Amino acid sequence: MKTQLTKKMERALVADALKKGKHPALEVKYWHTESIGAFTYRPVGQVEYIDAVIEKDGMFNCMELKVSMKDLHSKAAQSFVGNKNYLVCPLEMAKRIKTCNDSWLENHPTVGIIGWDEKNTFKVVKRCKIKYLLPENDWMTLAKGMISSMSKEMKGYGNEN
Repeated sequence: MKTQLTKKMERALVADALKKGKHPALEVKYWHTESIGAFTYRPVGQVEYIDAVIEKDGMFNCMELKVSMKDLHSKAAQSFVGNKNYLVCPLEMAKRIKTCNDSWLENHPTVGIIGWDEKNTFKVVKRCKIKYLLPENDWMTLAKGMISSMSKEMKGYGNEN
């Protein structure tokens, strides 16, 4: 169950991405895959959900949204499979993670941290390591997941009179 703070952060993240000409999607399905032939892959294991994926020019930013330290350290899956991968959290929490050298950093050395001011501004607190080339199956899986997520959002528009 999402908290009101999480929903507010999602809305701010989507608005920020759209303002910058990027393509956001929330709760994007992601499957780890294996090749079964030329440009063909099948899912392996269980589906995971990436809280937010923002695409621009074929580059995917995968973002996990967390609003508390308890949430950050929960057993929930955190999928960092994009070209750029970020933890997005309230700004004070982001600063605390970095300055206290939280154990999460050791487990995710290539993941950046973006702090949110709980209004409309986001600030990079720790830069991520960029993966310029994603494996083709990850690229395709992220693209399909974003299409599915955005299509789900559009279904509500077909029912309006």
